[in-house]
Amino acid sequence: MEYFAQGLETPECPILLPDGDLLCVEMRRASVTRIDATSREARVVKRTGGFPNGLVREASGRLWIGEVQERALILIDAEGAELDRITSCGAERFRWPNDLAIGPDGALYVTDSGLVLSEASGADWSTVAIDGCVYRVDRQSREVRRLDRGLRFTNGLAFGPDRMLYVAETISGNIYRYDVLGGPMPERELFGNVFGPEKPGGMVGPDGMKFGTDGRLYCTVFGQGRIVVFDPAGAVVGEIRTAGSSPTNLAFSEDGSRKIYVTELSVGAIETHPAPCDGLPLFR
Repeated sequence: MEYFAQGLETPECPILLPDGDLLCVEMRRASVTRIDATSREARVVKRTGGFPNGLVREASGRLWIGEVQERALILIDAEGAELDRITSCGAERFRWPNDLAIGPDGALYVTDSGLVLSEASGADWSTVAIDGCVYRVDRQSREVRRLDRGLRFTNGLAFGPDRMLYVAETISGNIYRYDVLGGPMPERELFGNVFGPEKPGGMVGPDGMKFGTDGRLYCTVFGQGRIVVFDPAGAVVGEIRTAGSSPTNLAFSEDGSRKIYVTELSVGAIETHPAPCDGLPLFR
């Protein structure tokens, strides 16, 4: 393990850029941050004014941000200028826009964890009311459609080689998948679980995740200091230990270097780990 960057304020959602630089959000600093691959210096691209949790990059270089405190999806250009803001699905206001992914159909997919930020402070996660949702956003028309609801803190999401959408439910430890290309209301299907028979209490569970070119799903487990590896059938077949206890998300290399870049909240760093493969190319 090596550190790509240190001294970050609760980092999330690493994105590797073609020139080797890395983007992430710093939740506590309320910023989208770019880290230089050579100097490792961090530069703020955008101050969001709240608590950014999710980030995804379009092929054009524009960025979508999941902003928890603003309860919004914010679109910015590569220099940080705000271009658009979406705050609801019809009359239903977002609560906790979390992770983001672009699908094979070109749409933006979003997890909403299901409660507002003020309700999370000191919450008893075994009893607090949570209505986690999954949304699809048409990037052209900006139409928002809810695909599922009633999950216990929806979090990371990723598209697999089967072109299905995989979604993490943090409180239960479950990973679900959806055939989002098969119809307007895809069914929720259980894929796997990051825990063994005994589930821990509190805010511990699956967070951000990505697929490798080996067809396996690599999922960070917040609060347990590890990345769980699932085979295509949903069985846990390995793990990678992180230096800190709270990995939040990961990004794979796509250039043959076989590395995983992990945002680690508890130590305020981005770790790099050797990987058995590169990442499955992302839709942009």
